[in-house]
Amino acid sequence: MWTTLGNILLFILVLSVVICIHELGHFYFAKKAGILCHEFSFGMGPRVLSKKIGETTFSIRAFPFGGFVTMAGEELSTDIVKKGDRIRLQFNDDMHVEKIILNVKLPQYQDLQEVVVDEVDLKGEGMAPLYVNGYPVERDARFVFDRHEIQIAPHERSFVSKTKSQRFMVTFAGAMMNIILAFAVYLFVALAWGVPNDASTVVATVSEGMPADTIVLPGDEIVAINGVAVSAWRGGDGDSVTSELARYLEHDTFTLTVMRDGVELILAPITPVYYFYGLGFSADPTTPGLVIDQPLYAQTDLMEGDVIVSIDDVVFTGWADVIAYAIAHPEGSTEEAPTKIVVIRDGVELAPIYFVAYGEEVLAAMGYDAFYSRIGIGQSSHFDLFGAFPVALRDLGDAAISIYRTLWLLVSGSQVKLSQMSGFIGIYTITANAASQGIISLLNWVGLLSVNLGIVNLLPIPALDGGRLAFILYEAVTKKKPNQKVENWLHTIVFFLLIALLVFITYNDILRLFTNG
Repeated sequence: MWTTLGNILLFILVLSVVICIHELGHFYFAKKAGILCHEFSFGMGPRVLSKKIGETTFSIRAFPFGGFVTMAGEELSTDIVKKGDRIRLQFNDDMHVEKIILNVKLPQYQDLQEVVVDEVDLKGEGMAPLYVNGYPVERDARFVFDRHEIQIAPHERSFVSKTKSQRFMVTFAGAMMNIILAFAVYLFVALAWGVPNDASTVVATVSEGMPADTIVLPGDEIVAINGVAVSAWRGGDGDSVTSELARYLEHDTFTLTVMRDGVELILAPITPVYYFYGLGFSADPTTPGLVIDQPLYAQTDLMEGDVIVSIDDVVFTGWADVIAYAIAHPEGSTEEAPTKIVVIRDGVELAPIYFVAYGEEVLAAMGYDAFYSRIGIGQSSHFDLFGAFPVALRDLGDAAISIYRTLWLLVSGSQVKLSQMSGFIGIYTITANAASQGIISLLNWVGLLSVNLGIVNLLPIPALDGGRLAFILYEAVTKKKPNQKVENWLHTIVFFLLIALLVFITYNDILRLFTNG
């Protein structure tokens, strides 16, 4: 109960930080440009809490899925006050209008003057005076609705009145702040936990339940693997820990020689766990036979304990043959020509199982290889003030490239489908899983999520920031403003299409939750 509640609160916190940073970018540069911001909101739906600070109402809404900044003039709207309207006017000591009451029946304003609008200008382009029926109107006067008030927006305070560069910056700032947040998170991780110390062969961590557990200890300094001396974790002038552990086709086991408490020890042989990400399963070679340890993605019908008979009609004699097959088929498969795997389950050979095996493009976007082995040891880190910055930039670049690859695969590939996308339920699940793996994993997920929000928002699609930027760039190139009515219709139509897409993704999230749970 408390674990679930804690995960929900953590999910809301993570989403709040990422979304609020995005909206703060829009808000800050809008205020800097002199644009009137009516509301800064976290969440969607009805207001739960709100507080007015200066010109802006800051609010929290019922559903923590999104947020917005309401800027004057961002959307095309009809005039709130028009000729023929009946209104009441409240004057200040200088006999200037400070409030315009739109509903003349509101009881608290019955003592104010009621007028029928004959002439009105509440835009005041070029700093022209504002007026109603000849009465001067303050430029910060307020419209009074039945349940709320908003400040009027003279032309110079509206989004559309600003220069192209100001409008571009206000629109771009949300994604920019997400990218800055991601870099800050990656930099914090690099500074607080250190950067990988490639020159050292000291083991920093040993994963519980992995093959090296109880054999290798944190603090062991590896001096040789299978009799080959190693001088660095990776890279270096000679052999390294990673290069020797990558010789899985040559060795079934790895024997590590370590220095422990000043004594050189030859440890017991370690058999690695195999991860066939291209084929969708892992294996423990210490189990006799070609037994699947765990399925690695949900779209297959493989189960733990299945014994492999053949893959695409190829029969194997050992794991080395399966490894060679996986490496030799990096392209994966498609729905038209799926991978066929035959297994024995509970002593019975099943009918062939067909599935789409991920190819190298999909795996690269996920950060995986078609195959790799692991014994479960981690390298040491060290504090490096200047080295932390390139590491953070590398992590930021890797996250961005991964997202672009995934987007490209969605529109061009046959291995990634729209139904595999995750929405808010998927984000909740990933957040909970990341938190269970420790603070570093959680922070790295926050960075990836922030980059994701920034990049997706920059796609040139109406209703997203990228779509608005595209219209501004069109204006810069053609030297004429696009038709605002057409632009807003496009934004509105695509907005509802995106909502429909979100509903579809959430539906699939729920199906996966029940299928996998």
